[in-house]
Amino acid sequence: MKFLPATKSNRWFIWMAVYGVFLWLLFILHRFVMMAHTLDVTLLLRFALFSIIVSGIVNVLAWFGARLLWLITTTGIIIGSVIMLSYTYREMSGWEDLAGFLAFFFFTCGGFALGLLAEAIRLLVKQWPKA
Repeated sequence: MKFLPATKSNRWFIWMAVYGVFLWLLFILHRFVMMAHTLDVTLLLRFALFSIIVSGIVNVLAWFGARLLWLITTTGIIIGSVIMLSYTYREMSGWEDLAGFLAFFFFTCGGFALGLLAEAIRLLVKQWPKA
């Protein structure tokens, strides 16, 4: 994980902004390009807010030192994104947008939970008394 910034480095805030923009562009690609819905400013702002919140949580925790959490959550987001985008082309009679987003949300939350578990195990191993 040498590619990640150090703990409490100001570069994490740059990563947070870039991470949020990529998430926002992913949602725009899914909703307005692939699904060809009309452009809606309110929905654009909601996507931006959701992207900022997700990016903020993941990157601020990584700023505090939970770099393994960042890695596993990002992996969950990538897997969820691929599944969300693949659901776009299935004939689900109008449910592909909801099913895709729910799959994205499920894998994002699953990655976050696994990341928290991995960080807890890492912390326990680090604090374990040496015999």
